[in-house]
Amino acid sequence: VARRWTSPHAPFSCVRPTRRSSRSSPAAVRTVPGSSRVRARGAPAAGNPELIFQDVIGEKVAIMSASVSMNKRDKRGSAVDLREDISVSAPLKIHEKTIEDVIAEFQSDGVKGLSSAEAAKRLEEDGPNQLEKPPRVSLLMLFVIQLNSVIMYLLIAAVVASAAIKATGDDKDKFISYIDSIAILIIVLINATIAAVTENNANDALEALSSLQSPISTVIRDGEEVQVDSADLVRGDIVKLGTGDVVPADVRCVKANDLRVNEMLLTGEPEDVAKGIKVKPRQPGVAEKLTADNMAFSSCDVKAGTAIGIIVATGMRTRVGTIAALLNNSGGDEDPDAVAAVDADGNDIVKPKKKESCLPDTKAGQSPLQHNLEALAVKIGYMAIAVCLVVFVVGLALNTKDPETPDTPSWLFMILVAVTLTVAAIPEGLPLCVTIALSTGCKEMVKENVLMRKIAAVETLGSASIICTDKTGTLTEGKMTLVAMYADGTDYVVTGKGFDPTVGGVAKTDGANAASDGGVQATLGSAVLCSNTTLKLETDPESGVTRWTPRGNSSEAPLIVAGHKVGIKLEDLEKSLDRVFEIPFSSSRKMMVTVTKTTGTTGLKHCEKVDEHNAHVKGAPNYILDKCTSYMAQDGSVKPLDAAGKKQVLDKVDELSEQALRVLAIATRPLGKTLPFNLDADTDIKFDKIVDGLTLCGLCASIDPERDGVKEAVLDSKTAGVRVVMITGDYLKTAIAIAKNINILNRKSFREGNGEATDCGALRPIKDGPYLGHAEMDNLTKSTSVFARAKPEDKLEIVKSLQRQGWVCAMTGDGVNDAPALNKADIGVAMGLEGTEVAKGASDMILTDDNFCSIVRAIEKGRIIYAGIQKFVSFIMSVHFAEVLQIFLCIVTKIPVMRQPLQILFLILVTDLPPSIALGFEPGEPMTMKRKPRPKTQPVVLPWMWRGIVANGLILTVCIFCTYLLALWAYAGAFLSDDIIDPTRTSCAIWPKDEWAPTLKIDCGLWSACTIDASTTDTGYSASCPVSYIPPTDATDLAEASAAMTAMAGSTAAYYTAHGNPDCEICIETSIRRARTSAFIALVWAENFRAYTSRSFENPVWVGTFDNPTMNKAVLMAQASLYIALYLPGLNTVLGLYVNEIHGFGWGIAFIGSLSCLIGCELYKFISGKYIVLEGLAEYTENEDGTVSPGASMKVAEVVVNVE
Repeated sequence: VARRWTSPHAPFSCVRPTRRSSRSSPAAVRTVPGSSRVRARGAPAAGNPELIFQDVIGEKVAIMSASVSMNKRDKRGSAVDLREDISVSAPLKIHEKTIEDVIAEFQSDGVKGLSSAEAAKRLEEDGPNQLEKPPRVSLLMLFVIQLNSVIMYLLIAAVVASAAIKATGDDKDKFISYIDSIAILIIVLINATIAAVTENNANDALEALSSLQSPISTVIRDGEEVQVDSADLVRGDIVKLGTGDVVPADVRCVKANDLRVNEMLLTGEPEDVAKGIKVKPRQPGVAEKLTADNMAFSSCDVKAGTAIGIIVATGMRTRVGTIAALLNNSGGDEDPDAVAAVDADGNDIVKPKKKESCLPDTKAGQSPLQHNLEALAVKIGYMAIAVCLVVFVVGLALNTKDPETPDTPSWLFMILVAVTLTVAAIPEGLPLCVTIALSTGCKEMVKENVLMRKIAAVETLGSASIICTDKTGTLTEGKMTLVAMYADGTDYVVTGKGFDPTVGGVAKTDGANAASDGGVQATLGSAVLCSNTTLKLETDPESGVTRWTPRGNSSEAPLIVAGHKVGIKLEDLEKSLDRVFEIPFSSSRKMMVTVTKTTGTTGLKHCEKVDEHNAHVKGAPNYILDKCTSYMAQDGSVKPLDAAGKKQVLDKVDELSEQALRVLAIATRPLGKTLPFNLDADTDIKFDKIVDGLTLCGLCASIDPERDGVKEAVLDSKTAGVRVVMITGDYLKTAIAIAKNINILNRKSFREGNGEATDCGALRPIKDGPYLGHAEMDNLTKSTSVFARAKPEDKLEIVKSLQRQGWVCAMTGDGVNDAPALNKADIGVAMGLEGTEVAKGASDMILTDDNFCSIVRAIEKGRIIYAGIQKFVSFIMSVHFAEVLQIFLCIVTKIPVMRQPLQILFLILVTDLPPSIALGFEPGEPMTMKRKPRPKTQPVVLPWMWRGIVANGLILTVCIFCTYLLALWAYAGAFLSDDIIDPTRTSCAIWPKDEWAPTLKIDCGLWSACTIDASTTDTGYSASCPVSYIPPTDATDLAEASAAMTAMAGSTAAYYTAHGNPDCEICIETSIRRARTSAFIALVWAENFRAYTSRSFENPVWVGTFDNPTMNKAVLMAQASLYIALYLPGLNTVLGLYVNEIHGFGWGIAFIGSLSCLIGCELYKFISGKYIVLEGLAEYTENEDGTVSPGASMKVAEVVVNVE
């Protein structure tokens, strides 16, 4: 048994075995009833003019071949020249066959249905009527995925290396020895947790898609109606549908009574679609509808009528199932024109499948920021490894030792230094900083009515260079609205949008109120009387929001709303007008008819005669005009309608239709007290009796209006260099008219056939054949702004083509038909109010107000956030560069290492991280939405930014290193490690308490009194005591020796100890930590100063210094953290900070060093300003008349584009 799997990416169907089938040769494939054609083994590849099809129906195989030549003059909808029309000669589709053939093909019974046994057999063969779902990634797996990046590998390696080294030391049993490893690990875990939790709620589109299906269905089995679970439906089941049902599977209609189905989920169009049983023959050159009129598709709502149908597809083989397959696997991006590789025997070479990882692939769907940060992490990793190796080799060659523990071997000390360098080189806070900036940006987006489902999508939207948008419900309201009327030669304008009848009214073109005009009252009166839709003010029980809601046929809603605006309400009319008869709309009659009887005062002049009947008709203008012999004048009188009058009305219909308006004609006819037909007569007889000699009331023109602000939003997008492409299921002319109204197509420059608007039939010149090759497809999409009659797979191919060209694609949509493209696009944007759960599940962000304008505000916010990310990445990288450089200088110059690993971590994560995050909240510059989008492959750190990182790192290093050297000289009286710990040194700087300057002890030696009498050990005996005491000749030494002997009674001599002064010993032990403390304070202050200078790459620090409240708070937090670290007992010891030992001198040089850094960075900014390369301006403006004038609105002074 084989299950047909229709691929949207290939011209043929392929067959995959079910779970029950055994592995067999391709030649031995059997098909289930209802299967379609499959490609024969060995058939030529797509693109070959010789096409071979196998039509498999039961056991019958027909081989057909057709030579195809194609006129390639125009790929944008021009006619295709075929020697044999494949669309005509190809096997009939299910909706093109007679219902008898369909029932026979599925081996069912149109009256009794399937037997229970047969249904159970088919359920076993085909599986349940459910959509297949990909395995959902667990929260734990998402957490592991977050660790799968280069920068995380580096951080984890640093954790392991640091812990391993400390485990071999003397303090391996102390918890404090591992605090640096623990701190880095905590950062890694926090970052991974935040990202994993955020991603855990994504990709739930298939669950939402499944929830759309009706759980219980009514079917006929064994000749009886039974209720079964929708999941148990099978091919060939006879199912009954009624108003309010959800179609459980793809159904071919057997019987239909005024059946109307809303297919907005599939086509994106809000109007209910009439369904019947008529088979329309295939016509060469005539475009096929997206959904057949005799088919009802799975998951669509039944809005009116009843029907009986036969199920022709279930589960993944339904139209919705095809979309679900696209969500599961968006398909490859193979070029249909590519030549397949063959071996020496001419057989196709099968490429080996890529070896799958145990983790889900997270690389393909990376945002530009994630990809660029990954590339940056690789660079950082290489640089960190290189620096560590160089420093290790240099230090080992110089035999560098730790001045605090000189007994430690040089190689071991250099390994510890290498770990310190790793901590300094790897930006531990960068992933966390980016995550916090993006997640905070998500919260900020909520204020702009944008809900971000994936945090990386924030900046991706900022880089969007093209927005592919659906029309209905996105650019438009998704609510048909009456906007124009015509009666007795007079044009009327209907104002207001949506279903709220309290907004807007009916007026003449000169603005005069026309609510009481006879033509308006008659037209809307009969229109309301010929409708079954009601309008009520309802309150949502969940949100508490009150809104006007129509119940019934969506095509009647604009008529009912307009009637309310002029005081005509169906509930009021029903009090004095009884409906006695109704003929529902049908695709053959193209009109609906009702008959009412007047029982009282109505307010409508043409229905005011009591006890008389009136017919009310609405429908297609050309059909109604054929039945009209008169028209109603403004005063209510009836006048003859001749051929010239009909032409005038038809011209008005054409005029309104060219504006993409849906036009209905409204007519009436007085029938008198006695009906002209028998109520028991056939419907067609009654219809003919009623419509013979109608009186035309007027025309009503409706449209799905554009949303408020959409025109401006589209224009703003173009000004920002963001291209807007509309992809819709509408016909081409309708799509063009809408596109002109909302500025997607220029009203002045657009000409039909110029390539800006394309019917999606041009994407596949052969009907249901392969798509164009990559080159042709890309050439078509690069200039097309409107795609009409698009299928879901068309949207997907368009997005793929644009992405191949380097565009960062944002795709907006609200229906099921948009979900595959939403999932494939760089960023999917779903509608929150009118959007389906499927679209929301496939999207990256949701517009909570369904307003296209919110996208433009979100793009601006995304650009601002990305600019902030660039600023704090540059800031953080310069800090790490300076840290590495400072340590490197200490090693090569044999100066004590300036900083310990814990101090580096504290600086990076406590005092530097808050200002870094604050840089992500910088307000945008005035030219943010005037610049072109950044290229998709542009790195986060641009070349001129690297120069700034190096320059600022050098300035910071020079200032802090000089501060450290000055502190070493002041506290230790030496610079080199060997000199500081030299036991023979004779001088040291002694710092009296509360003094700003040291007292330089010239001699660290000590004269001590002693005696040679061993019996007086406790009172001064020393083996070093000379037997024959010779007083020193130097006056100073003599004074010190004499003072020592005087102070000790019984002393007989004095001896000299070269390094015996205890004050000098303390000086040697504490001098390094004092210098480190001063340098630490200087660095924190310098970084806080630099945080303010980093707010702008070109503006000086005094421009809006304190305009960023977040930065002010962050700097205060960093300062508070500094003083806690300095003065909190225990913490200061752990960090190696001894603030009480540095005296006022240490604070003074720290301030001078940090201030010098601020001045140096500002000088560099001033000098390097001319080398900063900013994004070029989009330079697009469009005048009111639609004329494009690049750069016309931009002042020369505003153009701040400096090129090196």
